[in-house]
Amino acid sequence: MKILYTTGDALWTAEKGNVTELPSYRAMQYRETIRQIHDQKSWKTSGSGAVFMGTAQELQRDCEAEICGAAPYRDGLLYTLRLDDSGGLYQRSFSAKAEPEGHICSGNEMRLGAIDVHGEDVAACVLYPDGSSHIGVFHLPQSYCNEITEGDVVESAPSWSQDGNALYFSVCGIARWNGKILYSPAAVARYDVQSGRMENVAEHEKYDYLVPREGKDGCLWYIRQPYHSQEEGNGNILLDTLLFPVRIVKAIGGFLNVFSMRYGGESLRSGGNARSRQKSERDLFFEGNLLHAEKNLKENQKSGEEYPGVFPRSRVLIRRSPAGEETVMARGVLDYCLCEEGFAVSNGSHILYYPPEGKPEELAKVRLARQLCSV
Repeated sequence: MKILYTTGDALWTAEKGNVTELPSYRAMQYRETIRQIHDQKSWKTSGSGAVFMGTAQELQRDCEAEICGAAPYRDGLLYTLRLDDSGGLYQRSFSAKAEPEGHICSGNEMRLGAIDVHGEDVAACVLYPDGSSHIGVFHLPQSYCNEITEGDVVESAPSWSQDGNALYFSVCGIARWNGKILYSPAAVARYDVQSGRMENVAEHEKYDYLVPREGKDGCLWYIRQPYHSQEEGNGNILLDTLLFPVRIVKAIGGFLNVFSMRYGGESLRSGGNARSRQKSERDLFFEGNLLHAEKNLKENQKSGEEYPGVFPRSRVLIRRSPAGEETVMARGVLDYCLCEEGFAVSNGSHILYYPPEGKPEELAKVRLARQLCSV
């Protein structure tokens, strides 16, 4: 059993306890280019000369390079990569060497997320800066992406039906007003390739339905979790009032730090750029929400799980029969994939394989493994 997955900044495979990294040559090359550019310009922003000219600044943050999706393709794999404000779709082998990849497409302001492959057709999540996302299809070897959905919505996790005649994906609506953004519960949608017709096949006002997959037996799989309304902007007046003194102190501290950098050449902050520090389990964020990882881990341990994870037990993997009967297959699920026999699950701490019969088996101990694919 071999599973392909990502951890955001890298590609990996897990097989019987052996974990192998598949380096992204494009990401490595991009990071090195950014480092060289920064080094060439560093004399302008650091040292006594920069202090004299009044141009001293904090060290530039590391570039953002994120692997957003991956899927097996022919004898190798395809993966999507975001490099700051640019991105693309690339092809590589399963070699552990950092070899130059095959280029499918790339460009500025191109942001691609999760992908799924059926033959030469690649379904991809197309991301936009305003927070919306649509589903697009590449017909390889063409590099053009045909977006098949539209609207102010968030559509994600596309997957092909077994016969390739339909696409399943998650979709939720967006409401915007007065600087606020609200998201509706996520539903499972089905898009018919031939007719171009789309319909919701699983939805409920109290739940999100995520990461849909069609099994060989015709059953529909998805992750179900309680729906919590997300709000961005000036939403909670009481919370804003309570945090006002804290924000004032942070603002004063930020001003003094800039003043020190400009006229003294040194930062008042001892930890460097806060964005580059690794978050602790207590401060972990997932899908825009604070994930109480330590609390969830303790609760999963108390429930008697042999391989406890950091996601709440209310986030469950469902198999729905053609008749509409739902069966809970696993709890505390971050992501999953269907295998030739059985299925594999990531719970944020482990990748587990569930055979058709018997207990789950640990394939690897991995933090926040996602975009799982059976190879």
